[in-house]
Amino acid sequence: MKRNSEHILTEWLVVNCQLGNANALEQLMKIWYPKLLRYAYRQLGDQQKAQDAVQNTFEVVSKTIRKIQDPSCFAKWIYQILQNKGVDIIRQKQRQDRLCDEYVQFQALHFAGSSNCVGESEKMEFDQMLDGLPPQLYQLVHLHYLEGFSMLEISEMLTLPAGTIKSRLHQARKLIQNKLHNSESGEIR
Repeated sequence: MKRNSEHILTEWLVVNCQLGNANALEQLMKIWYPKLLRYAYRQLGDQQKAQDAVQNTFEVVSKTIRKIQDPSCFAKWIYQILQNKGVDIIRQKQRQDRLCDEYVQFQALHFAGSSNCVGESEKMEFDQMLDGLPPQLYQLVHLHYLEGFSMLEISEMLTLPAGTIKSRLHQARKLIQNKLHNSESGEIR
C-alpha cells in the first residue's frame, strides 16, 4: 500500500491511541468512519446494518488497539474486523430469517389445516411457540436468535463451554422442528 499523508496521520493517531489519548481515537474514528461505512454498505446493502457493523468495528478497535504491533497495519486490521462484523450480521440475519420462515410455515399449515380452531390460534405469537421448551433451552434460543448474541458471547454470559451452547441450540432447534412437524400432522402439543 502506498503511503500518503493520511496513512502517516493514521499511524500517528494509532500510536497516540495506544498511549491512551482518547482524542486520538476520536480523530481516528472521524477519518475512518466514512470509508468503513461505504465499504460496509456495499457488503451488506443496508444502511442501518452498515452502521451497526461500523459501530461494532469501532467497539472492537477501541478495546484492542493497544495490541497492534505495527501501526502501518491499521488499515488492513480494521478492514478485517469490519469484514468479520459484516459476516456476523449476515449470519445473524440468516438465522433470524430461518426461524421466522419456520414459524410462518407453522402458522400457514396450522391455519390451513384447522378452520374451526382459527379463533383460538389466531393470537399465537412466536414466544408461545417457544413456551414448550425447557427454560435453559428457551434462554439460549432467545439470546441467540432473538437478541443476536453469538454462541461465544452466550458462553461467556452463562459461563458454559461454547460446545455446550452449540449442542443445546441444536437440541432446541430439533424440538421446535418436531413441534412444527407434529402440528402439521394435527398433533398439537
